[in-house]
Amino acid sequence: MLSKLFDGLLDLFFPPRPECPFCGASSKVGVVCANCRLRFREYRMAPHCPRCGRIMRPEIAIPSDMVPLCRECRVHGWPFDLARALGPYEDNLKQVIHRLKYGGSRWLARPVASLMAEVLEFGEMPVMFDLIVPVPLSRDKLRHRGFNQSALLAKEIGTVLGIPVDERSLIKVLETPAQTGLNRTARQLNLRGAFQVANRSGIYSKDILIIDDVFTTGSTMSAVATTLKQSGAKQVFGLTAATGRYV
Repeated sequence: MLSKLFDGLLDLFFPPRPECPFCGASSKVGVVCANCRLRFREYRMAPHCPRCGRIMRPEIAIPSDMVPLCRECRVHGWPFDLARALGPYEDNLKQVIHRLKYGGSRWLARPVASLMAEVLEFGEMPVMFDLIVPVPLSRDKLRHRGFNQSALLAKEIGTVLGIPVDERSLIKVLETPAQTGLNRTARQLNLRGAFQVANRSGIYSKDILIIDDVFTTGSTMSAVATTLKQSGAKQVFGLTAATGRYV
């Protein structure tokens, strides 16, 4: 309640401009312009790994006569079943995520989430989800930031798709150092034991969609998926606002 009141006061004194949140073109407040929508549709059509969802660079896209998985997905297994993203973590999308996550522009969650929901509606996820679970923040990080950007995205996606959002069953019990600059192995060690399920009955036998802001090495998504599956989740999928390009 206090969070919504605070957001309302911010919008009153510092209202968002009537422009596209991604490129700044003239548009209604919070409405993504036609050019940006087209660009994100093109991202969906671009070659990408069918397992982790990372976008292939054209010069290294895997030929059609080979197993259409990126090299990492052929070498390493994932505990999640499938992951997808709105677009690559670069340019305007990266800037918008930073404004949402670090600049306190919570209103950006709605236009970003609406585009993320379109990724699911595009038909690449083979199941109907029972539950949406955002990647949680630790208690200290949540207190410091004041909100969880993944939870904001999850709520908006849940509203668009009519899927319940569970923010309570999965908790982060360890305050881990920042993942930035760490390789995949270091990130995995950093997150070991960081998540726990507080309500196993809410997770058991469910098809779950994890929501996060960025997929880089996949370590966070993997740690969450492992925890959920160890608690009886049936299938676990991931959706993020951004992902890396496979290099």
